[in-house]
Amino acid sequence: MSTLNISERITLDASPDVVWTLLVDPRRMVACLPGAEITGQDDDRTYLGALKVKVGAVTIAYRGKIVFEEIDDSARYIRAVGKGREKSGSGSVTMTMESRVIPRDGGGCDVTIDSEVRLTGRVVRFGRGMIDTISAEIFKDFRVRLAEMIREEAMGDSAGATDPASAPAVEREVAVEGPSGTASAPAPESDGVEALRLIPLLLRALRSWLGRIFGRG
Repeated sequence: MSTLNISERITLDASPDVVWTLLVDPRRMVACLPGAEITGQDDDRTYLGALKVKVGAVTIAYRGKIVFEEIDDSARYIRAVGKGREKSGSGSVTMTMESRVIPRDGGGCDVTIDSEVRLTGRVVRFGRGMIDTISAEIFKDFRVRLAEMIREEAMGDSAGATDPASAPAVEREVAVEGPSGTASAPAPESDGVEALRLIPLLLRALRSWLGRIFGRG
């Protein structure tokens, strides 16, 4: 088993209320995470989901659920617990996440994310150091997609009077965009969702590592 402790702080040029509205809507937030989707809902705080991770020709698919154990609108604070298992295999993932939206002086806000992730199964073979690096690259993609979604939705709101379908169209586009920036057709079911491809993330991680080495020289 491998345990990761992830702490991230994302600065966004958007009002805290706008960002908070996105964070408490899993169906919109999942569009910022390649390979993930919401497949169902048990109640207003329990969502079923799936995640695909692809390494070369090998695809690891997880199914599970995420429960929002605490949602504090006044403090803009969320505590969520997610659990999933491999569809074909004995691997599992368990995540506990706390997130806050913090207003910034002069405008905008910060989003803090503190997570503990426990992994078992095939994905652990990559080793702790590489998993840490990959998670950092995933958060980079997440940050870019979240900022783009906020920008596009702001544009959609300004044009909403003449084009009421603009906001949903943006959400669908972001949801199916691959990590390389290419788009594919939306999938009607989980088996058709594009997997999160780790090879590009590994290459980016390698370039970052080499840059740090030669930078010291």
